[in-house]
Parts: sequence; structure tokens; C-alpha cells
Amino acid sequence: MSSPPPSPQARRPRRLWRKQQSIFYALHPDRLPAESIRLAYTFGLGGISVLATLAAVVTGVLLTFYYTPTVEDAYASVTLLEDVVVYGSLVRALHYWSAQLLVVAVTLHMARILFTGAFGRPRRLNWLIGLALLVLTLLWSFSGYALRWDESTLYALLVGTNLLKEIPAWGDALYALLVGDAQLGTAALVRFYSWHVIGLTLLVFGGIVYHLFRLRRDGGISRPPLQTGARRAFVSKDLLFVREITVGLLVLAGLILLSWLVPAPLSGPAQFDSAPDRTQAPWFFLWVQALLRWLPAAWAGVFIPLLTLLALVLLPWLNGKPRAGVWFDRRQRPATLTVIVLAAAIVLLSLIEVWS
Repeated sequence: MSSPPPSPQARRPRRLWRKQQSIFYALHPDRLPAESIRLAYTFGLGGISVLATLAAVVTGVLLTFYYTPTVEDAYASVTLLEDVVVYGSLVRALHYWSAQLLVVAVTLHMARILFTGAFGRPRRLNWLIGLALLVLTLLWSFSGYALRWDESTLYALLVGTNLLKEIPAWGDALYALLVGDAQLGTAALVRFYSWHVIGLTLLVFGGIVYHLFRLRRDGGISRPPLQTGARRAFVSKDLLFVREITVGLLVLAGLILLSWLVPAPLSGPAQFDSAPDRTQAPWFFLWVQALLRWLPAAWAGVFIPLLTLLALVLLPWLNGKPRAGVWFDRRQRPATLTVIVLAAAIVLLSLIEVWS
């Protein structure tokens, strides 16, 4: 005689036990303001950034089994992944597109924080942590870009490393620390590989953990102020958990489909004795490459990027008291206009470089 099916009351503890085993479920508070977790407010950009980071790390670990960080074998090991290793091209493409998604998601996430006024007190420190993570993400992606050691990346790497020498006082020391020799070679490639796989990866993960800690410490996700006499609605973290799983699976499926259809770029092998027809930096540094055509290297590659970063760092102190949770509030108009002008200039310079 078959036993009766378990009752809903008996199934509920089992489901709860399974959820409690998830570290992502446990990270959330028991209840959250309904306005804070609306997809139309956050666009899921913070979660997408974390997902892209995890996807890049997992695929990156798989790639290390075949990649050889020497001048003689780096390019050959990449072509081995592309042409011989089973699903090697797919894994490499997934690693590449995850990194691109990470740069886009972190940038848009910072823009959302700024345009909703969530960078003022008590979130000033977390704004700085977010900016540091954005810089680390760009360096992380650039170091991975250099590891291809193909024709296009070699000369972009030459330009990028030579800009270090333009830094007053510390330029030569930083160049020696990063490159190792007077010219690019195996010493520089090993350093880039070590920073990409170990150094920057640890810094990014540590920054994400502390960023999430500060988010909880500072009162959670920003939310619109209540209207007079209104009561704030709260929802269970179960709803947020389901939304995060759904969005995460959709984004991951999109990444896999994109990686299947569009392989990661790879040009011909690097040749030190001949320059390529066209040298192009990664897309997120094209604006710097455009500036290098018109301005001295120190200004284009060092001072202007640092001044841009400094302007973003000082926004919470220069903008007064923004209203957290309100899109484009008049109190944060100076910060909004500043960032819009900077973003427009960066996009315009990048487009000019692409079309030139």
C-alpha cells in the first residue's frame, strides 16, 4: 500500500531548508522595502555585476589549464583553445563577453546610484568603494585583454605601459614594477597574468564583499521618500530571491547564446618588428586613445583621466544633500549635469576614434 503524499505543511520546512543552504539567500534581510527592489528602479544591475564576475572567474579558471604565459607560447595556447580544445572557443567567448558585461553593468550601476541620489550620506564611503571597483574592473579587463598577445593587443599594451612613464615622480618605478624589463616580454606577460588571475581577482572579490557589507550597514538599497501620511510596504526576501534567480538565469542564457554566436576576438600573432595597420585600445579606453592624438601623452593618458576620477570622487561632498531614491532630483542637478557632460564627452571621443 503506497504512502500518502506529504502535506503542504510537511513540504514547507523542506523547501525552507533548501533555501537556507544558499549563501545568496542568507545575505538578504528577512524583509525589504517594496520600492527598493522594483526592477524598474534597480534594473538588477548590482546582481548582474556579481553574476558577470562569477561567470568570468569560473571560465577564467578553466582557461588557465591551457594558457601559457610566455612570449613564445601565449598566442599558440590561445589558438589551441580556439581550434583544438573541446568547447574551448565557447568557454573563451563566455569569459570575454562576461568581462564586457561586467564593465557595462558596473558602469550603469554607478550611473543609477548617482542619478537616484544614493551617493550622499550615509552612503559616501560605499560610493568611493563602488568607484574603486569600477577602476579595478577596467584594469582587470585590460590585463585580460593583454594576455591574448596578438597583433592588436601588443601595440595597445605598448601605449598603455608607456603612459606609466608620464606619471610624475613615480612613473619609471611603476613601469619597472609592472613591465619588469626595458621592453615588453615574458617578464611583463607573467606580471600581467599574475595580476589578472590572482591580484586583481582578489581585490575585486574583496571589494564586492565589503561593498555588500556597507550596503547592509548603511541601511540597504536606497528608496524613495514616503509621501505624507503614507506607510512603507515591505516584502519578504523570498520574492527578491526568486527575482534574482530568474534574472540571473536569463542573463546567463543570453551570455551563452551570445558566446555561441559571436566568438571572442583574436587577430594575428604579435610581431615586434612590424606595426599593425591599425592600433586600437579596448573599447572602454578608446576616449583616451582619441585624446592621445591631440594632446601631450601626460595630459591625455594621466592627468585628464585622474581629474575625471577625482570629480566623481568629490561629488558626494560637492553636491550638498541629494534626496536618495528620487531620479534626477533638482537637489542633485549639479552632480547629474557633471556626469552627463563627462559621459557625453567620453562617448563622443570614443565614436570619433572608431570612425577615424
